[in-house]
Amino acid sequence: MKFLFLAVSAFLAIVAQMIAGNNFFLFNFLDLSLILIAYWAINRSRVQALFVGSMTGLMLDAVLGWPLGFNGFGKTLAAFAIGQVSKHFNVEAGWFRFVVVAGASCLSSLSMFALWALLQRPSNSIYLGASLMQALITGAAAAVIFGLMDVYAQTHARKAS
Repeated sequence: MKFLFLAVSAFLAIVAQMIAGNNFFLFNFLDLSLILIAYWAINRSRVQALFVGSMTGLMLDAVLGWPLGFNGFGKTLAAFAIGQVSKHFNVEAGWFRFVVVAGASCLSSLSMFALWALLQRPSNSIYLGASLMQALITGAAAAVIFGLMDVYAQTHARKAS
């Protein structure tokens, strides 16, 4: 049941990103699925984060019409990186969360770019610039969202006691 919830939440993140991306240009550079992966890797189980990463990546490949596995590999690698960083370091600071999520986004994009290059498929150099912009916007959004979640948890804890 837990993995069904993870799959549905990944699907909803992709659908929300597609709808928002069609209506607002800035949302094309926001990776909601990576924020979901970061949430599971930092606050929940790293194994479940790997599942969410592979599931969202495969769903994105299917939606975008790319060969299956490109986004899956990139998102799973990002989930692993975020999980290892959160295991070894304290990721409570907002700036550190920004760095972790932005770095994972860059790692995901670079791994997909490397897969395109290894398979000798045509790729565009604009992809790397857009990936950097996506990493910065996604990292900033993740830091804000995680900060708001922390404030909510603290407020809710004060009300309970």
